Amino acid sequence: MNNKIRLAISGINGRMGKTLLQIINQNKYNFTLNAVLESKKSLKINTKIKYISENILYNLHIKDNIIDIINDFDTLIDFTNPKSTLKYVNICNQYNKNIVIGTTGFSEKEKITIQKLSNNIGIVMSSNFSTGINVIFTILKNISKIFNQQNNILDIDIIEKHHKNKIDCPSGTAISMKNIILKFLNHKKFQKINCHSIRAGDIYGEHEIIFSSIGEQIKLIHKASNRIPFAKGAIQAAIWISNFNKKGIYDMCDVLGL
Repeated sequence: MNNKIRLAISGINGRMGKTLLQIINQNKYNFTLNAVLESKKSLKINTKIKYISENILYNLHIKDNIIDIINDFDTLIDFTNPKSTLKYVNICNQYNKNIVIGTTGFSEKEKITIQKLSNNIGIVMSSNFSTGINVIFTILKNISKIFNQQNNILDIDIIEKHHKNKIDCPSGTAISMKNIILKFLNHKKFQKINCHSIRAGDIYGEHEIIFSSIGEQIKLIHKASNRIPFAKGAIQAAIWISNFNKKGIYDMCDVLGL
């Protein structure tokens, strides 16, 4: 038991926090969930969670201050908001703790700050932790490289759909897709990349990338029917960075070896 990785989750009362807890309680992992965090506002709704480990039921009290739990974990899984995440990254840096970041919506300046802090701790940061999306990221790299060798002039569209309460627009995943294409595809091969966002109902997440040229189209589509793939990926990333024991910033493609 003492050799197990010690995890903490921030944003435990949120959509992803609840899904993470659901997955952890249903599966046997080589870690313990030692601590959970939430904002003071959310604590008015729920002050403790039930956690099952080795068939024993624990009641974990939710804290609103990371310092209160800093000695209880090795790696933090964070799905909150940019302001909270930056605070957590700074504190993890001070106390030599790893962090898995699933928060999106960072400014370029905030991303640079996180990058600098990764010189001292292990960080896995991804706009999307599902295996399927990261496979698509890899396919996008290859498609872009292939089109560099062709004479086609492309129209490129990214369409993303999420639930009506999602704040950032376009999604972090759509931005990642766009950045991959911009990095690997010669700018002379297309005029611009159009991003289209839809916020409606309780859509978990849908992404479609369309490469259009005269006479043909290539479409890549990923649909999530629930949040379980994202939660499983984040847990996999937390285990990976804990065992990897190296400093620096990594993404889910690194975790998957893609």
